[in-house]
Amino acid sequence: MTAPTVINPNNSGTIQLALAGVTPLVAYNQQVTDMRIIPAPQTTSVPGVYGDTPAEGAPYDIPGQSKWAVQISYLQDWGATVSLSEFCFDNDAELADFSFVPDVPDVPTMTGQVYLSGGEYGGAAGEAWQVQTASWNCKGKPTKTPAP
Repeated sequence: MTAPTVINPNNSGTIQLALAGVTPLVAYNQQVTDMRIIPAPQTTSVPGVYGDTPAEGAPYDIPGQSKWAVQISYLQDWGATVSLSEFCFDNDAELADFSFVPDVPDVPTMTGQVYLSGGEYGGAAGEAWQVQTASWNCKGKPTKTPAP
């Protein structure tokens, strides 16, 4: 019997961040409009030797472990008491712990570490909301923790 597939509608959940080793993590739910953990497959090209496939003597790629990044879009919230924009700006290139806890039962939690980058300030005149997107490289592979 196959286990049922569980989805996380609207990718809703709680994203929390803090500088590496600092607790507790701070929730930034209201600012975040999109959050994804994205793998980037890695390969190493090696020279072929007689008898290797796909072609004898031709170089070929060996798959390696993926590199990971957190891609996040969030509202600019400069001046807010708990400001994700200012946290990222003040801690550009710093290592931070992150946690994403879905709002849906049976969906695992993801945790890990990312290198922050400062975000945009401002945008097109007249727009009600200024949204910025950042890609934070992970330090290693994020950890998946099964739902309780």
